[in-house]
Amino acid sequence: MSIEATWSISLDCDCPKCKEYVDLLTYSDFWDGRKFEPCESGTEITAGVEVVCPECGHEFTVDFTH
Repeated sequence: MSIEATWSISLDCDCPKCKEYVDLLTYSDFWDGRKFEPCESGTEITAGVEVVCPECGHEFTVDFTH
């Protein structure tokens, strides 16, 4: 019998405007036009990434880390 394992990925931060702890991946357009790989961090394209808070719609930048 084979045991299944399920991937679970999030990209979490605190929104500087609404102060909510959010998973940026829940924003519906997050992956549109993005060229980085899931879990990529510490690279030139994962620094200063423009994102939108899925809770309040505030736009800001983040640096991806592990």
